[in-house]
Amino acid sequence: MRIGRLKSSAWTLALAATALFQANGAFAASVVAEGVQVEKVGDGYKFTEGPAADVRGDVYFTDIPNNRIHKWSPVAEEMTVFREDSGGANGLYVSAGGTLYVCEGGNGRLAVLSPDGKQSTPLAQKYDGKSFNKPNDLWIDPAGGVYFTDPNYGRQPKKQDGEHVYYRSPDGKKVIRVADDFVRPNGIIGTVDGKTLYIADHGGGKTFRYAINPDGTLKGKTLFAETGSDGMTLDQKGNLYVTTDAVQVYSPQGKLIETIEVPERPSNVCFGGPFNKTLFITARTGFYALEMAVKGMPSVAGAGTTDKDGVFHITIATVQEMMIYDIKRFTVTAGQKVKITFRNDDFPPHNLLVVKPGTADEVASLAIDMGADGFAKGFRPDTPKILFGGTMIDFEASELIEFVAPKQPGDYPYVCTFPGHAPLMRGMMHVVAP
Repeated sequence: MRIGRLKSSAWTLALAATALFQANGAFAASVVAEGVQVEKVGDGYKFTEGPAADVRGDVYFTDIPNNRIHKWSPVAEEMTVFREDSGGANGLYVSAGGTLYVCEGGNGRLAVLSPDGKQSTPLAQKYDGKSFNKPNDLWIDPAGGVYFTDPNYGRQPKKQDGEHVYYRSPDGKKVIRVADDFVRPNGIIGTVDGKTLYIADHGGGKTFRYAINPDGTLKGKTLFAETGSDGMTLDQKGNLYVTTDAVQVYSPQGKLIETIEVPERPSNVCFGGPFNKTLFITARTGFYALEMAVKGMPSVAGAGTTDKDGVFHITIATVQEMMIYDIKRFTVTAGQKVKITFRNDDFPPHNLLVVKPGTADEVASLAIDMGADGFAKGFRPDTPKILFGGTMIDFEASELIEFVAPKQPGDYPYVCTFPGHAPLMRGMMHVVAP
């Protein structure tokens, strides 16, 4: 396998990836950075898919036939194998907390991976008592619910009564079918405000737009584009990027505004890189990058929502048998009212305590010093370094933690203080100025 910055000069974008005339006859600014070209940053694969970027801008993608997940670090220009025996992994998505979600098509399930990629924990395996076909692509909404498509590529009989779209609720207690009138759903992506969802009918050759109801169900299906798509992404301006024989870019109004040619037929796209201004493209045997004039839509997957009264709501859960929180970072405004629903999906007892900046290790050490007395007090030491938090809760229990965010902007850690848990069970609440 050759890895590196292999320039595809024949694919220089110039006006071939053209800026199209708008309705008034004026040139629309290109979404591609001026004078750049598509670069191959990895090759030698069998069929690449599912690119997804984390908060650092590192990109994960799958090689389905080789049953692997790879990781590309743009700053270090380093390609590594993140996971072998991936369960036929296809679509990927990284939550705002840093958890990698995966559609394991070969295993027929939606799952999350441990931070080192060595362990997979299922999140959804059946609907109505029947296994899924081959979960393909996914998007996580601001509340932490997961939409995923379930087509049936290949020659195996369908396990469901068709090829549909599903939603796993934020609390993980139910999976519902939200769309059942597709020929073969594939690409799926939602908007940063959690109000709009795009779903591509790859089999029907069309892409549709829906409004999202508060309970995760969909309404108002409208035709967005007369083209299907494999994977999709959005940029900061709300433009939708679809993959056909090229990467096509549609305005929020559904007008084709740009076509980006790629050396191989693209399968999926995402924004990443340290400034979220690089478009990464999976395309058959290669993995490509293109510097852009626009940034990608910021990921708010699992990062919480602010209601009409200005109250910030977020659900943070433990991940079973992994000893981690599923949300490892979120952002609030100084002085904002915050409501954290903390849910324990793991077998041991856990708590969640927000502490003063830089004191997580000290608070955890104080909890250990409590010794046997800690059980009665939930291993919550009596220290002013703990700002907010709840009690130690058991498996399948939950509690509401309410507080007003500190007035001083900064990074406020949250941590589980049960002895031995703190090294892995921690996250960060970023407080920003109003």
